[in-house]
Amino acid sequence: MPLQEDIQKSEAALAAARDFTEKEAQIATQRASIPQSDIEKLQKYLPDGVDNVQMVLDLNSLASRSGITLSNFGIKENRQSSDNPEDSLMTIQNGKKTDSLDLSVTATGTYASFRTFLYGIEHSLRPLDINQILVSDSKTGVYTYDITFRIYWLP
Repeated sequence: MPLQEDIQKSEAALAAARDFTEKEAQIATQRASIPQSDIEKLQKYLPDGVDNVQMVLDLNSLASRSGITLSNFGIKENRQSSDNPEDSLMTIQNGKKTDSLDLSVTATGTYASFRTFLYGIEHSLRPLDINQILVSDSKTGVYTYDITFRIYWLP
């Protein structure tokens, strides 16, 4: 009887391998049908790493188009702590965690320009949160905004 059981287990394993191969081929076909431009958008949306320099350049470009000047950039990387794995991590739909960093920056400009800048951030492809905005009073109509962003990426 042990030989019969071994044969049945082997046949079950072969059937599972065939199912896996079929599913793998199906997924590969589906992936191949996704336009490259959509894949690039997804990679921009949630990249597998953070490019601090490019992020600063992108924010500076948006600020320039909005009429805002950026200065005093600071970066603080957030790492998952063993005590509380939910600290500074965003959970995406499939349950996978992301790493993040906090980017602080000082923006200078009018309120209208600042609203345009925020609108651009809101509609950017990269997911980022604004954790804090501190506004300094102004008699000239040009304000100073101290902003802290949280930027996410896949580890």
